[in-house]
Amino acid sequence: MSSLMTQEMRLRATPLAASQLIYVSLALALLTAIWFLLPAGRPLTHPDEGRYAEIPREMLVSGDWVTPRLNDLPYLEKPPLQYWATALSYKVFGPSEWSARLCLTLSAWLNVVLIFLLGRRLWDTGTGAIAAALLGSSLLYFVMGQLLTLDMTFTFLLTAMLCCFCMAQLNRISARRASGWWMLLSWAMLGLAVMTKGIVALLIAGSVLSIYMLWQRDWDAWRALRLLPGLAIVLIITVPWFVLASRANPDFLQFFFVHEHLQRYLTDNADRVEAWWYFIAIFAAGTLPWTWQMSSALLRGWRTTAPRGQFDVCRLLWVWCIFLMVFFSVSGSKLPPYILPVLPALALLTAARQTSTPMRSLDLSAWILIASAAALIAFTLIAPNALDNPVVRSTAYEARPMAVAYALTAAVAALFYYRAAKKEQRVGSFVSLAVGWFLGLSLLFATVGRDGELRSGKDLTASIPTELAARAPMFTVFTYDQTLPFYLQRTMILVEYRGELDYGLQHEPEKGLGMEEFQQRWRAAPEAIAIMPHLTYEQLTNVGLPMRVLGTDRYRVAVSRR
Repeated sequence: MSSLMTQEMRLRATPLAASQLIYVSLALALLTAIWFLLPAGRPLTHPDEGRYAEIPREMLVSGDWVTPRLNDLPYLEKPPLQYWATALSYKVFGPSEWSARLCLTLSAWLNVVLIFLLGRRLWDTGTGAIAAALLGSSLLYFVMGQLLTLDMTFTFLLTAMLCCFCMAQLNRISARRASGWWMLLSWAMLGLAVMTKGIVALLIAGSVLSIYMLWQRDWDAWRALRLLPGLAIVLIITVPWFVLASRANPDFLQFFFVHEHLQRYLTDNADRVEAWWYFIAIFAAGTLPWTWQMSSALLRGWRTTAPRGQFDVCRLLWVWCIFLMVFFSVSGSKLPPYILPVLPALALLTAARQTSTPMRSLDLSAWILIASAAALIAFTLIAPNALDNPVVRSTAYEARPMAVAYALTAAVAALFYYRAAKKEQRVGSFVSLAVGWFLGLSLLFATVGRDGELRSGKDLTASIPTELAARAPMFTVFTYDQTLPFYLQRTMILVEYRGELDYGLQHEPEKGLGMEEFQQRWRAAPEAIAIMPHLTYEQLTNVGLPMRVLGTDRYRVAVSRR
């Protein structure tokens, strides 16, 4: 693959001096420490973070590793790989916000490392560094690397599969044995991806590879697939759980494959309908401050870098990005994280094309960084006096010191950028802006959104006496905040609520109550706890239901029987 490296890249690919290597190592260690410390203490948010923190906790408590359960009800929407990993994190570190998010923060960090290593292998260290900088500082990637969902783990496994596939193709002539091992590892990553979010991983991998091979006429890629042993690896990884889950839940296969895959993709039954251009908008915002560079790479990336019949990594990366964008755009269900797997491949493609991008295009990224700092300061100064929303007003007021720190960080990053750009140091220019943007986003996550009442039940649970919560029946009426069971370390009895727990309630209906039965059980119980919206509390007070308020937040009231 040496032909992929231009003469300019070779001239710039000089090794770092010992002193520079020390500074770079210390900087990377600091950035890594910041990344892994950010999740600590930040309240889990409803619904996704509460859900994906609670399911592993219940797995660990019950010892049932086959059927994921949410609020002690079967929850079979996704395979259990991340649940298993998070349960292991709880086993080692204990249940906490940090250990709940460890799997995704580690996945995000490993993704950046993978992109750097593959960029260095394909081109040079500078290209790998730019790709890693682009990926780690992109807005959507950073945010989703801190919020507990399944998408970052899924993205890491798909990226690992793609990287291993590229390594197999690079070695298919010079080192066939090594190529075979890389290809088998790629199949293993595919199997693990299936165990994270389902068979969509198979569809993505198969479609991208087929389109690439037909377009590039790279038939040797097909010969290097190790198809039969690869499929065997995928089956060994995936089939045991599917068999066990279907035995434990007789209608699992129909629910999982038809309802959660086909119907969710082809229909709007998930209530996530968006316009056809939805992911274009998400892409434009999510790739900040690199929107221009990444968009340019996406528009121009189809051009060949290798003759037909030979492995063309840039064309493969481009097909990957375009297919994912189109595939999720035509879906009947859309959420911002769905296009997350586009970003690692696109960061690598952008870095590979960066020598054909004018340096002045980075000026736009620098101005985006400066403008974001100015906008943040303006918001914190204007919002407390101009807006009526008390949450926004208090958040804006409390964020003022952070906004100043953000502005100083942006100014220093811009200064380093202009010094590097003046010397035409392309790698230094990218990295300066990337570090500035990364630190600015870190400041935001370290200070804003730590209010326990902001989309979280953490503060409300703190108002409930621990001993009472451990022994008394606990009801949740007309609502279900998915963070509550995690912070209470117990499940709750649902009253007049179904939502996404409908599948579980169909199979275990005794775990849900109507309002009349709830009132009967409440009056008969010597002690009990209930959580309900403010309006429901007022209505039940008016009918004489005996309740004592334990605590309130903006949305709910926690009451006890006496």
